[in-house]
Amino acid sequence: MKLLILRQVEQQTLREMGIFHPHPRVRIRAQAIVRLSQGLTLPQTANEFHVHLNSIEAWRQRWNKQGLMGLYQGRHTGRKRKWTAAQQRAAYGG
Repeated sequence: MKLLILRQVEQQTLREMGIFHPHPRVRIRAQAIVRLSQGLTLPQTANEFHVHLNSIEAWRQRWNKQGLMGLYQGRHTGRKRKWTAAQQRAAYGG
C-alpha cells in the first residue's frame, strides 16, 4: 500500500474536523485518514480506532476518490424496523 500523502491544508482541515466536527463518525474518519498519512498501516489504524480493517480500507478508498465528501458517506446497517409507519401511528395514537 502506498503512503497516503496529504497537502498541508488537507492535514489542517482533517485535524480540525477530527476535533470539532459535530458527528462522531466523521471525527473518527478524519482522524484515521490523518493517522494513515503519518505512516500507520491499515491494521495499526484499525486497532487504534477499534474498527474493522475493512472500515479503514473503505474510508481510505473514499478519501482517495472523493476527498472530504467521502468522510460523510457510508452505509449504516442495522436491524430493519419491525413495525410499519401505519402500525406505529396506530400504537402510539398518532
